[in-house]
Amino acid sequence: MHLKQQIGEEVKRRRLELKMEQVDLQDYAEVGSTTISKLEQGKANITVETLEKILEVLGLEVVVKVKG
Repeated sequence: MHLKQQIGEEVKRRRLELKMEQVDLQDYAEVGSTTISKLEQGKANITVETLEKILEVLGLEVVVKVKG
């Protein structure tokens, strides 16, 4: 699975866990109307800043580590 798909699936899982609609997350994160939909589908090419806003609302973080 590609990184964009993994991130999208985790964003969707957490959003649903919090009982949020896509439009609610868009409003809280102050992102464009199709950003969340495309992100959850693994099709978005978003900036790190936009991803950071979305993850902050969801209480998530990105962790980078060495493969192995």
